[in-house]
Amino acid sequence: MNIISLLLTLFITITPSPNFDCDSDPLTATIRNNLNGDFVITTDLEKIDKGAFVVIDWKDITLMLPVSFKKGAISFTDKKWLWSYQDNENGLHENNPRFAQRLANGRIIEHECKLPTAEIT
Repeated sequence: MNIISLLLTLFITITPSPNFDCDSDPLTATIRNNLNGDFVITTDLEKIDKGAFVVIDWKDITLMLPVSFKKGAISFTDKKWLWSYQDNENGLHENNPRFAQRLANGRIIEHECKLPTAEIT
C-alpha cells in the first residue's frame, strides 16, 4: 500500500490557475522561475526555484514579487504586497490565494481572491 501511495504522489502536482477574481476584478498571476536567468513560466507550485517571482496584473497595477523564503510557505512578497498559496496557519489554498497589501501607516488590507466562477469544478 505504501508503494502505491508513493507512486500516486509522484503524479500529483499542485498547479493553480493563473486567473482569479480579486475584489470582483480579474487578476492574473504568472509564476516564473529564474534561478538560471531563463524566466521560465512554471505552473507547478512544487517546482518553484530560489529565483522565482510572480507577476500580478490586477486593475491598473502590475507587480513583480520575489519568492519568500519563509519555511512552510509558498508565497511571494516585497514586504508591501503579499501573494500566498500556502502558509503554516491555513495550509494549501491554491484556489483562493491570499493577496494582502501593507499601507504606509502599517495597516494591512486583505483582498478577497478566488477562482472565477467558470473555473470552479
